[in-house]
Amino acid sequence: MTPFPLAKPLSVLSLLCAFSVAAFAQDWRDITPAELGLKAPKVESDADAEVLFWEVRVDDSAADTMVMKHYKRVKIFTERGREKFSKVDIPFTKNLRIKNITARVIKPDGTITDLAKADVFDREIAKADKIKVKAKSFAVPNIEIGSIFEYRYQEVLQGGWAEDMRMMFQHDVPIQTISYYFKPAMTVTYLRFNMDETKFVKDKGGFFRATLENVPSIKAEPHMPPEDEVRSWLLVYYSPEVRKNSTSADFWSRTGGYIVKQWGIKDTLKPGKDLKGAATEIAAGATTPDDQMAKIFEFCKTKVKNITYDPSLTEDQKDEIKFNKSPSDTYKKLQGRQAEINELFASLADSLGHETRLAFGGDRSEKFFDPTQAHESFVGFSAVAVKINGRWKYYAPGNKFVPFGMLSWSAENTGVLLLGYKDYITTETPYSRPMDSVAKRTGKLTVAEDGTLTGTVRTEYSGHLATSFKLDNYKESPNKREENLKELVKERMSTAEITDISIQNFDDPEKPFVYEYKIKVPNYAQKTGRRLFLQPGFFEYGSPPVFSTADRKHPIFFHYPWTEHDEIEITIPKGFELENADSPAPLADSSRVSSHEIKMSYNKPNGVLRFNRMFVFGNNGLTLFQPQTYTAVKGLFDAFHKNDSHMLTLRPAQ
Repeated sequence: MTPFPLAKPLSVLSLLCAFSVAAFAQDWRDITPAELGLKAPKVESDADAEVLFWEVRVDDSAADTMVMKHYKRVKIFTERGREKFSKVDIPFTKNLRIKNITARVIKPDGTITDLAKADVFDREIAKADKIKVKAKSFAVPNIEIGSIFEYRYQEVLQGGWAEDMRMMFQHDVPIQTISYYFKPAMTVTYLRFNMDETKFVKDKGGFFRATLENVPSIKAEPHMPPEDEVRSWLLVYYSPEVRKNSTSADFWSRTGGYIVKQWGIKDTLKPGKDLKGAATEIAAGATTPDDQMAKIFEFCKTKVKNITYDPSLTEDQKDEIKFNKSPSDTYKKLQGRQAEINELFASLADSLGHETRLAFGGDRSEKFFDPTQAHESFVGFSAVAVKINGRWKYYAPGNKFVPFGMLSWSAENTGVLLLGYKDYITTETPYSRPMDSVAKRTGKLTVAEDGTLTGTVRTEYSGHLATSFKLDNYKESPNKREENLKELVKERMSTAEITDISIQNFDDPEKPFVYEYKIKVPNYAQKTGRRLFLQPGFFEYGSPPVFSTADRKHPIFFHYPWTEHDEIEITIPKGFELENADSPAPLADSSRVSSHEIKMSYNKPNGVLRFNRMFVFGNNGLTLFQPQTYTAVKGLFDAFHKNDSHMLTLRPAQ
């Protein structure tokens, strides 16, 4: 953690803008003969493309505006590299403008093709977790193997500054040199993650520079931690003094004070008479504290309109709705945003006489939380904590699709600060169990003599699995929901025909998410001579191995524990019989983190095979494994896959 010295700010915004435009209008940097003649990558020998240099100039010295200028030069080595950089998307948000996009391609013979301004357009793209954002996009003209592609653009953040800015030094392509030039508005401190002792050093024009060289790419691996956990990056934040977290207590103490200033903790946890009366009425008939929590949770979920998850409102329309002044205001309006509904729940719980606190913690979807190397920006609202029979229990009714008794997976198993209006407690949120998130899958199927499979299928998801499906579907049209299902099935069985689709509970906060449909799959059973070879594990048919590479760089991370339970009934074709109904041997690791068991039975007179599969993963909250355990984890999942791919032989009846 290292501070910048105080930089002298520019006071006139027009001067900054004039300087930025003038600087950006300068000629491109010369292409060196070495760059043009480069035949192979330097950082990674098998790279399809490599960034020769990448510079980001962050000017935060003007009031109310931050300007970031990007300049990237890329060398293309293979067809995959050409394809990767044949189109560029530059994401932007409501307050972020993208300006002065210029780009060009230099072929190996020195021929230059410039990007035409008219070829830049706006479009919607899907980012991580299927979140859609807008982007400035353009197709790269005449890009080919051996060419150099370079482009520049500006990001202008109105009303923003570099507080809590994350500077990313590692990306999905290898980089020979990457530099951030930073002109801060005041004294700045920064935290490094997955980096060496790289520091900002004084440069020209009031800027400070930090550079990394020979930076390998982040290669996506199945079930890897969030990128901020593994990539090289740093966080900058303004501070009047260097703040060191020597202990967890230092961090939590400072963070508690910070949150108290930002949130009306006392207003939430000292409700007035109106909410006390409302809580008594809502919880009427409840005989235990758990029943009381269930009643006020249901009220907050079903009686209070949740603006955050209202698909009938655009984001602009949501922004126009005034924030509620207090939990009492939310109760009177019966309308609120996610955070406001959570605060109302806290007020109602406190009104019933239960010790109630607001829980603030890390977000595992972004980074694993470590209070000894953290900043206030890493901490957000996690849940309402209520002490029931001497134990803290957690609730988040504002998260529409998270069921009673659970948190979102990203808020589980992480350090939290339980904040009251006078003091705080530090602890950890619990982890859900495999039985809390279940995929229950049933099928009644028939195989024809030519190997065609037909039948009806039902898949029912609970817990985190249900939440994921609901988040993917609740905003979509009925046709799009059906297309989502078809794509899901066709990933495994490309020739499958799916009809009579029923999608249930896609917007219900508590009920399981359900798919029901009819299916037809030609050549599901493979015919060889007079025999048919049948995979009874229909729901795993066509699924590839979870891990395919021999080695691995990053840890293995599953978001949460889960269970799969399959019950399948298959009627085999008339005139055929099962040679045997042998079941694979049960599997489990020595620590019982996971288990896999298949049981089969065959009713010969009726020609019906019954298949039962139970798979459990994440017992004892173990879902993170270090790279050195990869061989063992891969071997276990390979064994699961082999059992799931188990084949049976059907022969003509004797």
